Amino acid sequence: MDIAVSSWSFHTALSAGKLSLPEVPFCVYGLGYRAVELQDMFLWPRQPNRLSRLFGRKAIPFDPHQYDRKALLRVRLNRLRSGTRLTCWTIDSDLTVEDAAEQEAQLAYLGAAIQAARLLGAPVIRLTLGGQPNDQGALDRAVDLMRGVLPAAIAANVRLAVENHDGLSNDPAALVEFVQRCRGAQGAERTSAYLGVCLDFGNFERGAQAGMQQLAPYAIHAHAKSRQFDAAGEETAIDYRMSLATMKSARYDGVISIEYEGEGDPATGIHQTRDLIEKYW
Repeated sequence: MDIAVSSWSFHTALSAGKLSLPEVPFCVYGLGYRAVELQDMFLWPRQPNRLSRLFGRKAIPFDPHQYDRKALLRVRLNRLRSGTRLTCWTIDSDLTVEDAAEQEAQLAYLGAAIQAARLLGAPVIRLTLGGQPNDQGALDRAVDLMRGVLPAAIAANVRLAVENHDGLSNDPAALVEFVQRCRGAQGAERTSAYLGVCLDFGNFERGAQAGMQQLAPYAIHAHAKSRQFDAAGEETAIDYRMSLATMKSARYDGVISIEYEGEGDPATGIHQTRDLIEKYW
């Protein structure tokens, strides 16, 4: 098991333009960690300068259909300079779109993400299913689209981890069905190493323990979400003892990436989350 820090832990500063994505690896290294997860939603071609922020101007938004190569190269260079490893390149996708043009756009986006992951040295891409809960048609479309993406991921030696994250994936059973069907379509033995689940401890609307038990055997990446801690250092809404025991029982040996999204100094929340992981692992 390896602990990383996700750029989402710095989302407030990143969203405000006070921190840029290429600076995150240095922040993570400065906190004493050597592994980082980065999100492409913060990959802006140009950050707003101080004067622009003063007048309320925002950064140029990230275009999900076209990566800015210079921005990617800045991320790659700073990651190397910082001495950190990039454990995951995180994207927000929707595999359930119906319109043919939108499906082509998603395929192009996923293809670009795979190439970006290769350039940056990320072995895993975290993605999302999208859609709405209890929609069998959406699940079928997601399976079909993933069948078109998997060969490219395998050829690039990049693993795809789908997170339990809103929409269709709110139901752990639907996410398990998605992974099983996609693996079966390509040959389970060949694809089991390349397609799995990004298991987020805090993304269960109900039945967290049952959901963890369903998803843990398919996990190839994990998010240790945290928001608030009590006086004993326990996360107030997420059962870390149960979550980590479930991961250990499933013989998970991948990266656990800290996603602190609470208030206050991210460094404090990141360290408290690490302490919980080490306490129960």
